[in-house]
Amino acid sequence: MENAVTSGEGREDKVKGQAARGPGSDGQFFTTVNGNTVKFGDGTPKGERILDKAGFKPPGNYVLIQLMQHSSRSIGLDETVDLSAAGTEEFRAFKSDRIFRFILNDHGFEWGVDKISEPELRMIAHVREGEVLVLDRDGHDIDLGPGDVLDLGQAGTEHLHTEKRLVTVYFENQPRELPRGTYTTEQLKSLFGVQEGYILEVINEEGNLTPLKPGQKTRIKDGMQFFEQVPCGGSS
Repeated sequence: MENAVTSGEGREDKVKGQAARGPGSDGQFFTTVNGNTVKFGDGTPKGERILDKAGFKPPGNYVLIQLMQHSSRSIGLDETVDLSAAGTEEFRAFKSDRIFRFILNDHGFEWGVDKISEPELRMIAHVREGEVLVLDRDGHDIDLGPGDVLDLGQAGTEHLHTEKRLVTVYFENQPRELPRGTYTTEQLKSLFGVQEGYILEVINEEGNLTPLKPGQKTRIKDGMQFFEQVPCGGSS
């Protein structure tokens, strides 16, 4: 599956709550570009110098992206970077002439190529193991898995958010933890242990108790409440 995620706005210019960074034991300031350490005697190099020092020549053919705590942003060739500031530990360089944008948990991200895999997205956004990346698409949520690739080159703006991998629902007012996703009525009845011959009902968004039809698919969400009832409508 390949999902398209397009441009988003916004950037995080400072990483809050982190200590400033000093030079290393050799007196030089350092950072990493594509995982390789690059050192500078001057702690305020421009984007062009960072690319050149990291071996990306000519710098004008590359896009430099700074990875931050909750976002990422592009660094212009003439833009000065203060390597003593928190959040300047890691950069990515891409051979590209475009910037691609997307939104994750209301934070703006910039990237240098039009494709990004779910594992890489999870890594740069510091998504926890117990969370799932969810693509907001036309009012429907699409869970992303390790094999998914996001296409950032499509038109329009799309958003992603994270949700817990396990959700808590209630059956007969008792909490049950289930992997998030979509279930058939029969699957839910089996998981809840609904009595033979009973129907399964859910409290809908309007607060009404609604029976689930055979074969009906239900996407479970945190806090949903289910009850079993005898077919005639009497209480269980």
